[in-house]
Amino acid sequence: MEIKKLYGDMTAYSSQNLQESQRVQQDQSAQDATGLKQSGDTVALSSAAKLLASTVSTASNSSDVRADKVRNLKEQVQAGTYKPDIRKAAANLLRDEVSLT
Repeated sequence: MEIKKLYGDMTAYSSQNLQESQRVQQDQSAQDATGLKQSGDTVALSSAAKLLASTVSTASNSSDVRADKVRNLKEQVQAGTYKPDIRKAAANLLRDEVSLT
């Protein structure tokens, strides 16, 4: 008899959950072995969540250097005087497309 899927579908998310639950079980057995009991709930953030929090914090703490430029462009658009540089926009689109591939 051969068992191929012991834990079911091993997508990235389920694999991460499995590893996390195994880590928690190991931590609990280590605490039980040393006689320490942890009371209360704990929170563990993924590295992606930590990076997102850091990015949001940095962005919210930075000065609004571009606020004047955005306000100026809005005024130009509302007044109908905004004339974008089509060649520059196209070059930027192509540059971004090349860097994504």
